[in-house]
Amino acid sequence: MKTTTNFFTLLFITAVLSTTLSCKQENKNPEKEDIHKSATFEELGQMNRDFAKAMNARDAHTAASLYDENASILPPNEPMVTGRANIEAYMQGFLDAGYVEGSSTTTDASSDGNLGYETGTFLIKMKGPDGTIIEETIKFIELLKRNEEGKWMSIYGMWSSNEPMPTE
Repeated sequence: MKTTTNFFTLLFITAVLSTTLSCKQENKNPEKEDIHKSATFEELGQMNRDFAKAMNARDAHTAASLYDENASILPPNEPMVTGRANIEAYMQGFLDAGYVEGSSTTTDASSDGNLGYETGTFLIKMKGPDGTIIEETIKFIELLKRNEEGKWMSIYGMWSSNEPMPTE
């Protein structure tokens, strides 16, 4: 009987030690662990700074690459646009419609793990029908998700004008 008790005691101690040691193993991939920590204000604002840079270079492809493959944008007074290829086509249309240049300013940003948001303003310069440059400031919000490489990608983007609604 004593042999059986010793065997079960030894088995129990082995199980406890095994469980304890497996819980305390070092992370063999520390860069993966870093992906889950919150991002800085600066990191979250980079997506829109890169977007402005791409649009100013008249590169709709690079601008769209800042959006997740299945992202959606919600432009004002238009239907939702879903999918990176459709976002690229939308951005190309925006460039073709007279986009001259723009700049982004982040006003708020935060994250919790791999999800984050950024709000801000975007100053847009467009060429009007008569060739004059029209400036407009819009406000935006981006819902961001960190991809496997640690880069923040937009999964939803929405913006609207600061100008009052036109009256007829």
